[in-house]
Amino acid sequence: MRCVRPVLVALTLILSGCAFGPLVVHETARTVGESNHELIAGYANAGYVLKWNIGLAEDTDLGFQLESLSLGVRLKHAFINNPKHGFSLAGAAGIGTSIGGSHYYFDGMLSYLSGVVEPYGTIRIVHVNTDPVEARNTNTGEVAFTINRSEYNYGQLILGSRFWLSPHWLFSVEVSSLSSLSAGFDFSNPVIAGVALGYRF
Repeated sequence: MRCVRPVLVALTLILSGCAFGPLVVHETARTVGESNHELIAGYANAGYVLKWNIGLAEDTDLGFQLESLSLGVRLKHAFINNPKHGFSLAGAAGIGTSIGGSHYYFDGMLSYLSGVVEPYGTIRIVHVNTDPVEARNTNTGEVAFTINRSEYNYGQLILGSRFWLSPHWLFSVEVSSLSSLSAGFDFSNPVIAGVALGYRF
């Protein structure tokens, strides 16, 4: 069974037993700044998300992410970083574990800060390794068949915006869609939509 084209986002992901990478971003290309921290809590139709970003350097962040279906860590570096106004451009790489397997991924991020509004876009490429699955006979308990470990790739296009309620508090909204890479990019799948609240200090 291929696990790369969900029909009903959260229900399909959970019931299919497929491994997935993180499904939300709620981040811009800007970094949090050296020695600063950012905490984010959110909810989408794919489940909850909790994030903690730490500024290792002015242009580099270390992030930890817990979602309904995955747990992971990532490193983000801003190649263009405008903390007060204008465009920022960043790349990120992450690894983690998922229900039913593990994953690694790469992000390309672009954002634009103008006053209290900060729209952003992310393109994510994810590689997933799924765990073997055994189907057992319900009467005898014997293994009827085994689905061997498999691998697959998918892409995700994410669009959203942050709204800065104060220098420390933010509100974020975003939408995204997954695409199987085996058939080329096709972002016509159902949309993942979510909101988040964050605090930077």
